[in-house]
Amino acid sequence: MIIIYACFSGTHAAVIAAALHLNWLSTEQLPGWQQVKKLPHFDVPEGKGGLRYMGHTHAGHAVYTATVGHDGEAARRAVETFLVALGRNQGEVLWIDVSPQVSFLWRAGAFCRRYRRLAWLGRLLLQWSMGRDYSVLVNLVKKALQQELNTATKTSSQA
Repeated sequence: MIIIYACFSGTHAAVIAAALHLNWLSTEQLPGWQQVKKLPHFDVPEGKGGLRYMGHTHAGHAVYTATVGHDGEAARRAVETFLVALGRNQGEVLWIDVSPQVSFLWRAGAFCRRYRRLAWLGRLLLQWSMGRDYSVLVNLVKKALQQELNTATKTSSQA
């Protein structure tokens, strides 16, 4: 199974969600900004589009972040189509679009971070929004962890 957390830039909400999934961040406590800044790929624009590998879960599933821009649905379909072309099952991908789950101010902060003159404002908006939206991401990841567990259980019982 491949788990992909997607957001507009793939460098903010998706990275935090992937870090939660990989148990790098606590679900019980809001991390400090310095801790979040140390996460791989956080706030680091690496071109347009693409998947970024984050790590493997305890169950051995790969976790990625994805940059989806304005059309997360098209990006999801592209990944699924690519898997079919490789002879893989579409069900092997757990795609979680994080963008609609976080607040407008989070998305505005991420947008501002792309522009040098607005980067300071983006950082302030992201810091404030992270405190507000962290529990939303935690709940989203808990659902994804349950889906991962259900898929792993189903796969092992079929073997």
